[in-house]
Amino acid sequence: MVKAMATMPDGRVLILVGISEGNVEQLKAGRPIYFDPQALRIAPGTTIGAITVFYGADDGALAKTLHDLIGPTTEVIVVPRGDKRPQ
Repeated sequence: MVKAMATMPDGRVLILVGISEGNVEQLKAGRPIYFDPQALRIAPGTTIGAITVFYGADDGALAKTLHDLIGPTTEVIVVPRGDKRPQ
């Protein structure tokens, strides 16, 4: 899973979440994925303007899609693989 955020021109935050085939298998097995937006270090009181969810077969595909979505106001947060804490 890839998570990133960007500040929109009006100051609201856009959250980007990339789901891999491994994540899809987890969901199909009935194991929800909990995502704590604090992992993105969004300041309290910030307005979330939009959430974009995208798919890639694996981390490489997610990275390619994110590369196309990323801009100068995008902050990418890297979470180590296998980290079981809510992300």
